[in-house]
Amino acid sequence: MQHMTPRAPSTRMRAGAAVAIGALVALAGCSSNEGAAEPSGSSEETTAAVAGPTTLQISTNRAPSPFDPVQMQRGTDALIWGSIYDTMFIIGPDGELVPHLAESYEYSDDGLQLTLHLREGLTFSNGGPATAEDYAATLLYVRDNPGSNQTLTDRIESVEAVDETTVEITFSQPDPGFLFDLTSSIGIIADPELMTEESYGLEPIGAGPYVLDTDASLAGTEYVLTKRDDYWNADAYPFEEITVSVIADATAIENALRAGELDIANVSSQVAPQFEADANFTLQSLQASSSIFIDIADRDGTVAPALADVRVRQAINMAFDREGMVTNLLGGTGIPAHQMFFPSTSGYDPELEGYYPYDLEGAKALMEEAGYGDGFTIDMPSLVYTTTFEPAVTQALADIGITVNWTSVPPQDTVSALLSGEYPVVMWFASTLPSPNEVDDYYGTTALLNPFRTTDPELDPLLAEADAVADASTAGDLYQEINRTATELAWYAPLFFTGQQFASRTGYEYIGTESQQSVRIESYGVSAG
Repeated sequence: MQHMTPRAPSTRMRAGAAVAIGALVALAGCSSNEGAAEPSGSSEETTAAVAGPTTLQISTNRAPSPFDPVQMQRGTDALIWGSIYDTMFIIGPDGELVPHLAESYEYSDDGLQLTLHLREGLTFSNGGPATAEDYAATLLYVRDNPGSNQTLTDRIESVEAVDETTVEITFSQPDPGFLFDLTSSIGIIADPELMTEESYGLEPIGAGPYVLDTDASLAGTEYVLTKRDDYWNADAYPFEEITVSVIADATAIENALRAGELDIANVSSQVAPQFEADANFTLQSLQASSSIFIDIADRDGTVAPALADVRVRQAINMAFDREGMVTNLLGGTGIPAHQMFFPSTSGYDPELEGYYPYDLEGAKALMEEAGYGDGFTIDMPSLVYTTTFEPAVTQALADIGITVNWTSVPPQDTVSALLSGEYPVVMWFASTLPSPNEVDDYYGTTALLNPFRTTDPELDPLLAEADAVADASTAGDLYQEINRTATELAWYAPLFFTGQQFASRTGYEYIGTESQQSVRIESYGVSAG
């Protein structure tokens, strides 16, 4: 049995897709330690509180989903529900799993059983004990009820509370990405006596460091969180009260920051230099916290026959001036992407950088060789986050003879458009993922981003091997091989990793990193200076 104490991570939709869907509007305006076995200190030791402000004002770009365990989304929604519920683990600054509600875990040798050891003395915000039995009930509730998180539990056969702090989860087959999913909504403990009540999603009771002040909050507009002094690690949270305002417009966010109505905010690359030059603010830049890419989904040529030819897909990859896009579209906040795996993950392969250089003549030669020298036409969905980039994509593909017709799709229909089979090529957005979750989201026959259910005789055995991995920390070489093979097949055309810039008022500091998948309260702190 493999014992590990984490260091201080139908259509199967894992963390990345959930983050992407939850962050669409935001865009419009993990490391190689994936199963790290040795502790580097608990979060009590690594996140000691620093004297400074005791209140925090931040924003989210949209109203969160109901705080029902089945429906909760990642992305900025986690600012609120992550504070109320907490999770078994959180993602550390280098992509490692940091213990929170759970102290440690162990896998059976065959990867079919995961044992979680919860902290002793956990309590809900209403004062009741939060036990292994409560977590087992929460996990089964998500598994057995329809909702956006149900697919994360589709390999769970049974969940048993062995004692007050020990939970055994048995899988029908190994689920390498599950451990990192415990940093998301399936890692929470809800009160089983309350969570089936109709009002529970509006008045949640959790085991996290904060409680939602329903009297001071206004659903859809403003959420006020007050600190719990009886939380197991209360000293790690410097803010006694946190106000999360719903502000969709980027300019309104920046104005609120200048006016003192927000303390930390994600600002656009256009105005970031203004905040950097202002002595009242500090600026924290992240260069690769999400990615934009072209999903060449119709790899069998069902809708667009030309895409069945790997030479055409390779030509598409060679049509993009990635460096120019980062400069002209992102204002330099980001880096060119030549592969799907994030730089902070074990599947990332530095040797793939520049694999498809910007080469219009070479791309045209491949199109001619494949029999499509005169080009062809494709339909692509125009999504809430693609409009800024559509002219550049249209021109790049036109340069090699491919005409794009963009069809407007409402935000709520984004996933159904991808799965409809109507669009052979889709521009997509994803946030940082550890390697097993990337494999799950991008390549499998049930993956969200493989809507035409493409298989490949070279890639399939590698995917089968990855699907049977018991401990993702041992599979870095396998993930790199999958990365290289899929890159050669040109299933996708990666464009760039997008960055973020957080401006913080004096006394505050944004301490999140590129490896952390979703924004949580742990990413906000007080300045040590």
